[in-house]
Amino acid sequence: MSRSDSERLQDILDAIAHARLADERLRLADVGGDEPGVRIAFQAILHNLFVIGEAVKALSPEILEAAPDVPWNQIAATRDVIGHQYHRIVPGLIHRTVREDLPPLERSVRALMAP
Repeated sequence: MSRSDSERLQDILDAIAHARLADERLRLADVGGDEPGVRIAFQAILHNLFVIGEAVKALSPEILEAAPDVPWNQIAATRDVIGHQYHRIVPGLIHRTVREDLPPLERSVRALMAP
């Protein structure tokens, strides 16, 4: 069964929240010298960025056109790198994405969901 745009937008918001939590856990694990914890948290971040990209790919053209300032193609491309070109992942870019790119995406998604 296909999910609606509103469900997909909620999926994006949920994945943003989970990615942020995983990023916090990664920082704590890194400070504590917990290398396995760092790896697990990083994988959780990647998973949630993948979910965001997958949800974006399934959004209707109307939703995408309603927020032309959002880099939808770059978000989908990030999903493709994580899923198919994982050897090209640069951890520093992933951390920057969580800290700098997810907040404006969250604001845009919330605006799209507003009645």
